[in-house]
Amino acid sequence: MKVYPKIPRHDHPVVPLSFFDAPDLCLLEKYDGSSFRFTLYDDRYADAYPDAVIEAADGDGSLVFGTRRSTRGSHRDPLGDIDGALHRAVRCLREGIDAAALRSAHDEFDGPLVVYAENLVYSTLDYGYTEREIPALVGFDVLPYAAIETMTPPGNPYAETFEGFLALEDAWQIFDRIRVADAPTDAAFVPARIVDRPDPGFDPEAYTFPTSSLADDVRVEGAVVRSDETNRRVKAVREAFAELNREQFGQRPEEAETGAEYVVATYCTPARIRTQVRELLLEEGREFGLHLNEELYPRVVEDIWAENWQELMDLDESFTPADVYPLVAERCIAELRTMQTNAELNETDPARLWEHLE
Repeated sequence: MKVYPKIPRHDHPVVPLSFFDAPDLCLLEKYDGSSFRFTLYDDRYADAYPDAVIEAADGDGSLVFGTRRSTRGSHRDPLGDIDGALHRAVRCLREGIDAAALRSAHDEFDGPLVVYAENLVYSTLDYGYTEREIPALVGFDVLPYAAIETMTPPGNPYAETFEGFLALEDAWQIFDRIRVADAPTDAAFVPARIVDRPDPGFDPEAYTFPTSSLADDVRVEGAVVRSDETNRRVKAVREAFAELNREQFGQRPEEAETGAEYVVATYCTPARIRTQVRELLLEEGREFGLHLNEELYPRVVEDIWAENWQELMDLDESFTPADVYPLVAERCIAELRTMQTNAELNETDPARLWEHLE
């Protein structure tokens, strides 16, 4: 399946100023989850699919799915073989997608389609996952295989446009056709909300972000400004969300103001924290919970020292080792909360989350 093009910020150098004068601008709600895509394997168009889709398909009619860069499997695979963070999305493919309707669309577009969606798992914004029922997948784009020239982005991913993607009206018609209207909410597929259709001359710097369609007490992550006429998508992200994201996932190294912050931003990654959580759960039999942080964060620091000591010795940044511990503890408790919510949401063991995605 085609890797979805990167969407640049509204102020990125690749975005021409003329973009905001396009006559067909459309603002879509930008959702805070993880990237997801799926396609229906249709024997009639077997030659159209890349090897990864053919290998993942479990026969004709399989809904093959993937994350941002990897093809993960088929909706017919046992959940035990699928990463825990994808369980709810796969249940949506089973209960919320009309495969026959998607197959019928293939004939209209000279072959199969790739549907791009947001997998609504807890990342930075909590839409109330543990308090209300939230759809599993939000569709936002569709691409016919017939329009694909390459499955991977160019050297500069921001140089790629959205040429060949279905026009907004066509994509939303596809979404309406393939979604099972009476599917349970937590296994439902819904189209992204169209927030506005601004006049040419739209100024993203002056835009007031609305509340989310998922929760009226949560302001949106941002908006995707779309123009089919120019084959472009541009994102505008709420500054307060960017700050929340830093609190949840830590700073980027270039944002660090102290040596200790630089060390944590560089080496205290989500993957490293999750590895230590799994060791505590699977190898040492600990019970999952936020209390785990008492043992977790010192182990993460120890792992950073053990694996990266040579790089740390050669750093241009000076830091006091004792200052690293409280920063790592903050990162670890944030990660534990994320794992706790997503394990409950996907009805899976916390140790199964992201085990195949890193």
